[in-house]
Amino acid sequence: MNRYRALHRDEGSSLPELLVSMLILSFIIAATATLTIGFQRTNAQNIARQDQVDVARASVERMSKTVRTAVKPNKLSACVTTACDIDAFVTAGNFTMQFYANLDNAAGARGPSRITYVVATSGPDKGVLVEKVQRPDTATPTAGAGFTYCNAEAVGAPADCKNRLTVRRLATGVDTGSTALFQYFRSDGTAMTVPATGLTAADLDEVLSVEVTVKVRSKSPSRPGPTTYIQRILLPNSLAVLRPDKDTP
Repeated sequence: MNRYRALHRDEGSSLPELLVSMLILSFIIAATATLTIGFQRTNAQNIARQDQVDVARASVERMSKTVRTAVKPNKLSACVTTACDIDAFVTAGNFTMQFYANLDNAAGARGPSRITYVVATSGPDKGVLVEKVQRPDTATPTAGAGFTYCNAEAVGAPADCKNRLTVRRLATGVDTGSTALFQYFRSDGTAMTVPATGLTAADLDEVLSVEVTVKVRSKSPSRPGPTTYIQRILLPNSLAVLRPDKDTP
């Protein structure tokens, strides 16, 4: 009898017991894998979303800084010719904007920089928001032409011309669909209707505030939802951008 019990104890687990054990273990492994994958996906989405927030905020803050320095060129010099009496804004569209700015111009050492913001709406650079800062050829305007700016992006442009242009990529993945990057407002707060070709010359000299809406979406495989950052930028000195015959607040 004792010999039978000893042999019975040495038999080990039966096949049904092994199958049950393996089934339970597979449930545990599957649950652990599911939780791990879910955690990794959530973590990746949080990281991508935070990157979107950082990119949107940094780009809007940069644009806000420069737009607030928008100025008519004749406000920075004694030039009295019509060449200097031009509007602060050169072009103003839904996804592009160019203006003169009193940026990094301590004691008039540089003159008004020409700032360009543009986001490509097609092609390989679609959704890339670019800032271009072009310093004038000289810090003082000429009598006939006022402040002049060389074409630093032209083929064969001289080195000193290229050195006056700074190009910076502010953001990628910017939405170029239904949400306009720039919206413009008059001194009374009314919004301007922006044609496909941009604001007309009659409207350019009435711009007193710009609303920037940066909607970005990361190319991360986790595909987080888009992040939208909106800021209304009021030009602090209306006399520096509006013509004397325009109503000022």
